[in-house]
Amino acid sequence: MYLLKMYRHFVIIYMKGKLAYHFSLVFELIANTIQIGVYFAGFMVIFHNFDNIAGWTQNEVLFMFTTSWLTYSLSCFFFWSPMKDMGQLIRTGKFDLYLTRPIGPMLYMVLQQFQYTFIPRLVLSVFFWIYSMRSLAIEWAVYAVLYYAINILSSFVIFSAITIFTGAVSFWAVKSEEIVSLLTNNNHGLKNYTDYPVTIYGKGIGFLLTFIIPYAFTGYYPVASLLGKSLPHPEYAYLSPLIAVITGIAAYLLWNYGLRHYNSAGA
Repeated sequence: MYLLKMYRHFVIIYMKGKLAYHFSLVFELIANTIQIGVYFAGFMVIFHNFDNIAGWTQNEVLFMFTTSWLTYSLSCFFFWSPMKDMGQLIRTGKFDLYLTRPIGPMLYMVLQQFQYTFIPRLVLSVFFWIYSMRSLAIEWAVYAVLYYAINILSSFVIFSAITIFTGAVSFWAVKSEEIVSLLTNNNHGLKNYTDYPVTIYGKGIGFLLTFIIPYAFTGYYPVASLLGKSLPHPEYAYLSPLIAVITGIAAYLLWNYGLRHYNSAGA
């Protein structure tokens, strides 16, 4: 409860600063809405010309990637901007200021910002998520609801862990913006590959998205199971919670290891 109050306080301060240039804020939201709208329009164009992709219909693919986008957007509210800025903070020495705060640097970095630019992505994801379910034959029994809810939480942890990993790399590779963009940017990064069934890619990409950067567990495997799709390895559909625990612990250990061995800009 204390952290929620603190976060609300920081968000109010952050948004007051942004509202001082309210036209800029409005234009940012409009630009992001248009960008995401164009992406969904392109998606609709693809399925206007093709009945299915690798046996997945339009609404099945839409349900899969909006499931992934929901948790991706929520994760980015907290972690994307802090981790994206890590390289610059370390290069300029500003990260040293976070080490003097009465709370941990990660927590302070998360609390002091609010990524409102992800609001359009979240809103449109919810809209198309609801739209996609109108023709899906999913029986939402108690088991299915629990399975989906657990995988939503697991997806959030996986996205957050990968984002924290990219930020932690900045302790060694000071200019890490390209790494963050490569792994977490949904417009032209590796994350973009998870918007469609993994089976449409080659074995190399499938292996990468399953065992190296496990984005496939944020949408493809859980949703494929819900939809009754045939998977080469059906057991993968139940591994998202385990992958979340592994990636979460790995990101936590890497961040703390980098923090312990961090030499300030003046060192």
